[in-house]
Amino acid sequence: MTNDSTAQDRQLLHDYSRETRDPYVQRLLAELLGHVNRAGFERTAGAGGGNTRGLGQGQYAVSYAYTPDTTRADHLAVLVHELTHVAVNQAYGSRMLNFPVPPLSAAEENRVGDETPGREEDFQNAALRRTDARRRDAYVDLVIGNVQRLLDELRGSGLPAERQRAIRTKLTDHMRARPYHEYDGVLSHVLTWSDLDGVDRSSAFYRSLTAMVAQTADWRAAGDITLPRRRRGFFRRLGRTLAAALGMSRRR
Repeated sequence: MTNDSTAQDRQLLHDYSRETRDPYVQRLLAELLGHVNRAGFERTAGAGGGNTRGLGQGQYAVSYAYTPDTTRADHLAVLVHELTHVAVNQAYGSRMLNFPVPPLSAAEENRVGDETPGREEDFQNAALRRTDARRRDAYVDLVIGNVQRLLDELRGSGLPAERQRAIRTKLTDHMRARPYHEYDGVLSHVLTWSDLDGVDRSSAFYRSLTAMVAQTADWRAAGDITLPRRRRGFFRRLGRTLAAALGMSRRR
């Protein structure tokens, strides 16, 4: 069972933009509200998160799980997360991957579509395979390192224990498992939770999180990402292991 919630959800986002006093949330929402009319929103029954599909011509369909028990913080975090996917795709034209990727040829589009019709992730992975392996590796290194920093600093965030558990799960099961797809969106999600649940704005966690949010916003504004020189050692090996688990060949 689904319920079109476009008008209500757009209004909720506009209300949040007016209410928040966090400058990083304000900046993020200013960007996202520039895309809000591109998306139709639909609530579905049951548990789970959200999903954003490109419909072509700069239009998107966002669906997400919603129950009467869904809190305002959880509701807004999902909306901000999914709308970040829209902003990513508008910035990079990347099938909602978090950085520009080479376009697939018509033949490749047809091949992937014939093999696994309707699976957008397969188109994303095909595009990733066309991306320079060193660039992919450097991006994974960045994400894995940033996730670990946030996890290390989370305990001092001042957030309630229940919210810390939810953030830990989001960072490990969502962002770290799918860095190419989820980095920007999960940062937006965690920032929204942090704002609404009273993060300590003097904490190392908040400073690190907002620096990452600002960096990804700058990248989207520029239409490209700027990566540091690759770090060797643990993160490199971990990045390769992660990519292998995703089924992608990488340059050694």
